[in-house]
Amino acid sequence: MRIHFIGIKGISMEFLARLCERFGMEVSGSDIKSGGHKASNVHGADAVVYSYAIGENNPEFAEAKRLGIPILSRAELLGKLSHKYDKVIAISGTHGKTTTTGMFMSAMSDLDPTVHIGGTIKGKLGNIGSRKLFITEACEYCESFLSLGPDAGVVLNVELDHADYYKTYANFYDAFEKFAGRCKVAFVCGDNEAKTLRGSEKTFTFGTGENCDYCARITGNAGGFYSFTPYFRGERLDDVTLNVRGAHNVTNAMAVVAYCHFAGLPYGGISDFSGVDRRNETLCVHGGVEYISDYAHHPHEIQCTLEMLKQVYKRVLTVFEPHTYSRTQAFYKEFAAALSLSDEVILLPVYAARETPIAGVDRLIAKEGGFKLSESYDSAAETIDKIAKDFDAVVFMGAGSVDDFGRMYIKKFRK
Repeated sequence: MRIHFIGIKGISMEFLARLCERFGMEVSGSDIKSGGHKASNVHGADAVVYSYAIGENNPEFAEAKRLGIPILSRAELLGKLSHKYDKVIAISGTHGKTTTTGMFMSAMSDLDPTVHIGGTIKGKLGNIGSRKLFITEACEYCESFLSLGPDAGVVLNVELDHADYYKTYANFYDAFEKFAGRCKVAFVCGDNEAKTLRGSEKTFTFGTGENCDYCARITGNAGGFYSFTPYFRGERLDDVTLNVRGAHNVTNAMAVVAYCHFAGLPYGGISDFSGVDRRNETLCVHGGVEYISDYAHHPHEIQCTLEMLKQVYKRVLTVFEPHTYSRTQAFYKEFAAALSLSDEVILLPVYAARETPIAGVDRLIAKEGGFKLSESYDSAAETIDKIAKDFDAVVFMGAGSVDDFGRMYIKKFRK
């Protein structure tokens, strides 16, 4: 059986393609970054898989439809593959999914789980391990996570996002409510709006609040790296020291602690987790300035990242690239408020991703926050050249190509 992936270079798509190969399927794929898309690429395929970045006008999608070749979304394929495993754990939430999935992988490494994660760790795409356990990030976009029926599910938070699909918070919450209901056992954060969600058989809350079933009491903070003692309904559990910065990661870690305690598994390996690429990732240090890449692209994520950075560095310069016009238009005031935590901000034009540009949206955050808008990467680079020396850290922030820009920018230091 041959499966063709449209957009195979996406992190999730590439991993799923490798997983299909592991199950003995023949795989082919195309990507706009390497050769582009051609209708002939799908000829002879038994099924075609696409991501939501691919529109129906894509020549390969259109040809597959014309020929009557079965077409599956990435989420549908993920759901089908998950059924091949004895047990499935799915991690959802507006923020923190990738980091928490990485924490699960580290804590449970002795079990050699197969792990589908929305980022890379030291350049590696998840882990293809045994068929006993499948750990997966569960994306809420277009209700993708409803393709899963997990044995255990985590909901970290439910904060409105993806304004191009979810028109109201009620729509957004409803999707998470359905997801939690598809989980036999749900672990939901008791510190935010997720606490009202329920699994189909059992539900546990986790967080830092005293009312949570699994509660963390912070015992130390060394340069943004937190230590804490977990409790289960008053019973003290084994202490944890994190190897990733930020108070928000205490909550992420508690999701792992909660599941492992429930399942009777050790979780000490969580302290070995040093982060996901593009999540507060140090690119280099030059001239006393630390250059960092960070994936934050929602106001709350930006707030958490900048609060953490300001604990560590006196002066921070943020180079931010908004991701999608719909998100920018819906939350530009919140973006401006979150970015104001930075000592200086350089804004880039919106990264359109799957969307058609909307006139005037590029300037909304800049106008609201009084920030400088650079019309291009070259212009931003010139500004960074002039002012970087006045800061302790420069962070390239966003979910689009700003990471590529940051990595290209620092190459000059290696000459």
